[in-house]
Amino acid sequence: MKRIYRLTIAAALLLLSATSLAALPPGLGRDFSGTYTATLPARAEILLLHRDGTAVITLSDEVTSGAGGFTFSDSLGSWKIAGPRTLTARFLNLNFDVTGASPTYAGVAVVDYVYQFAPNLQSFTASCAGKIFAPGQDPFAAGAVPTTTFDCAYLNGFSYKKMPLP
Repeated sequence: MKRIYRLTIAAALLLLSATSLAALPPGLGRDFSGTYTATLPARAEILLLHRDGTAVITLSDEVTSGAGGFTFSDSLGSWKIAGPRTLTARFLNLNFDVTGASPTYAGVAVVDYVYQFAPNLQSFTASCAGKIFAPGQDPFAAGAVPTTTFDCAYLNGFSYKKMPLP
């Protein structure tokens, strides 16, 4: 009798947790994934958040001068939930000096973001801070000194919007 009672309780708890999870709207702590865009006056950005915690950013001004006077590659990174409707993310990109006869590798940038989502989870604001490290330097080594630091003040007042599906 005790065994049937325990199995009944276990089944009820499993059903209750599955029902509770299914009742959550998409994005609320379990599904921030999707494609987002920010359109600013002089540039645009596309961010892809994968469900597995990886992410990609592509920016319209990658081929023009960026932080430190360098051009840069797409940014690849990872994200995690940091609080209610808040994500943190870290991205890496490669930097290139294009002032010479041919582009040369100028180091790697490490950029940390905070994404604060609106209550409907269809848009968010972003802030970031980044550091560029010289070629051959491990940006994650203790005492690593960046050649350039920057922030993303250009994002102030703008929101990323989630791309709706057809």
